[in-house]
Amino acid sequence: MIVGFEIHPDGTHEEIEVSYNVLESTKAYCIVDERSQSIFLWKGKKTGVREKFVGAQVASRLRGQYGPQFKVRPLDEGEEPQTFLNIIK
Repeated sequence: MIVGFEIHPDGTHEEIEVSYNVLESTKAYCIVDERSQSIFLWKGKKTGVREKFVGAQVASRLRGQYGPQFKVRPLDEGEEPQTFLNIIK
C-alpha cells in the first residue's frame, strides 16, 4: 500500500493521492511504501530550506508511527530511481 503526504511549512501534513503528476517543484512530500518498508522524502527543485527541514521531521515522525524497520529515503526531483517512479506511477 502507498500513502502520500504533502508537507506544509508549519509542520503539518495532509494525505494526498500519490502520482508523479501531483508532485510540485516548490513542495516536499513523504510517500510511504509499506511493501518496501520505505518512507520517501521527495523534495522538489524549488523547495525551500524550511520545507526540506520540516519534511525531514515529518518523515521521522512517520517512521515512529510505522515502525523502526521503515527506512527514510530522501529523493530530489529529477534524480528519482526507477523503483520509486514505478511505485508512484
